Amino acid sequence: MPNMLHILNGDSTLHQFKNSGIEGNTYVWRDVLSEGPVNAEFGSDSFWTERDRFMSTQYQLKNGQYLKGVVSSFKAMEESLSDLDEIVLWFEYDLFCQINMVALIHWLHGKNLNCTVSLVCPGKIDESDRLFGLGEIAADQYPQLFDTRLKLGSREFEFCSDVYEAYCSSDPTEMYNYVLMSLSEFQYLPDALDAHFKRFPNKESGLTEIEQKMISLIQEGENDSRKLVGKMLRWQRYHGFGDLQYFNILDGLKSLFKDFERLTLDSDLSKKKVESLMDRNQKLGGAILSDWYWDEQEKTLIPRESAS
Repeated sequence: MPNMLHILNGDSTLHQFKNSGIEGNTYVWRDVLSEGPVNAEFGSDSFWTERDRFMSTQYQLKNGQYLKGVVSSFKAMEESLSDLDEIVLWFEYDLFCQINMVALIHWLHGKNLNCTVSLVCPGKIDESDRLFGLGEIAADQYPQLFDTRLKLGSREFEFCSDVYEAYCSSDPTEMYNYVLMSLSEFQYLPDALDAHFKRFPNKESGLTEIEQKMISLIQEGENDSRKLVGKMLRWQRYHGFGDLQYFNILDGLKSLFKDFERLTLDSDLSKKKVESLMDRNQKLGGAILSDWYWDEQEKTLIPRESAS
């Protein structure tokens, strides 16, 4: 029996995987690299220190919780790699998973392992337009997904390393290369990156796509934060965020409300007012939000300093 490790994208996948009958050990990746600062030295001490600082602040983790829950388990998993025959990555089509996926493939590329590395990344599994996450797929369908997994070669490794390094760059426009010249093996990456670009402030409003959608729902009459987040979860297609991400984004909009508890917005939501109140000194990957605008008309990111 081959010695196999399955790296899973989350606990809902782990639950289904345990009931699938597929052999092998499992490891659940628990970081959210689509949020906050990410540097190119994946797995280095500086990488973990920066992620610890961000995750502990963003999610109000207890002291040492990130180091114990993420870093220690990751290092234990890393120690097992030399004895493996195959590593199987199980990730989904959305931005949340795609960034984690390319980061791990980049990291594995640098390990120079002798084992096979393969990928399971479903989305469309039937004739409908719906995209399915792994947690939504029945356990008895997992063996079929496993049997059709993609075995990664040098082409795929190098591509993912390039994407990851571009994500970590201070210039987010470098990622356009991997939308325009994408690989069919990573068919969902272009749409995921498009969702990423729209997380930068819009040139006209100063709001990100997600922030604008929240405000639009509130202006339409939604005044309950939990119902609002529920609507955001149903609205999203390629973000893959959970309720915690949306509650954090909503919390970041507090300065735009007259009454945050009742979700009553200030009457002035002009770009000038938004930019005077919102904290954009934050990173997505290696790029700082305040340095860039999303230009909806041109469908591109532009340096803020060059915007008229």
